[in-house]
Amino acid sequence: MADWMIVYETSSETEAHIVAGRLQVEGIQAVVYRQPGAAALGITIGRLGTVTVLVRPSDYERSLSLLEPEYLDELPDTTDDISYIGIEDDDPDELTD
Repeated sequence: MADWMIVYETSSETEAHIVAGRLQVEGIQAVVYRQPGAAALGITIGRLGTVTVLVRPSDYERSLSLLEPEYLDELPDTTDDISYIGIEDDDPDELTD
């Protein structure tokens, strides 16, 4: 695995497989790797608990760009525009019924 690069790390094997699948759909060869014996020992924290997604060096930059959120700048920084339907501002007891 010396010629592979880590493109994603998580503690969830399921999440790692979802990420690898996303890259594979785009034609990038991705491998999910977990330290041998970690799952058998039930270790889910620290270095043995880490699950990594690996890609070839030639696909590294493209992989990173595919995994970045596309619309991060479009999300509002405030909740001022959210409308709460059915809750009156002047009746605080309404939420406790």
